[in-house]
Amino acid sequence: MRTELEFSPFMMVVLALSFLGISFSMGMLVHSALMHKDTNNLRRDSKKAWVLSMIAGTGITGWMFLYGYYVNFF
Repeated sequence: MRTELEFSPFMMVVLALSFLGISFSMGMLVHSALMHKDTNNLRRDSKKAWVLSMIAGTGITGWMFLYGYYVNFF
């Protein structure tokens, strides 16, 4: 008896690469919005701002992927 996988390994690789690409893009959008705002405690080349922006991008993208999975499969 052969069981079919819901996701093939190739599809998982494509999903992972898509997730990373979209997360980076979202992080760049958050970073550009944050850096064009007047901030007193963050410099334009701040590593803290970059890391926080990438975490925010990953969170936004994670929510989009999980919500999309929930809406499509449940």
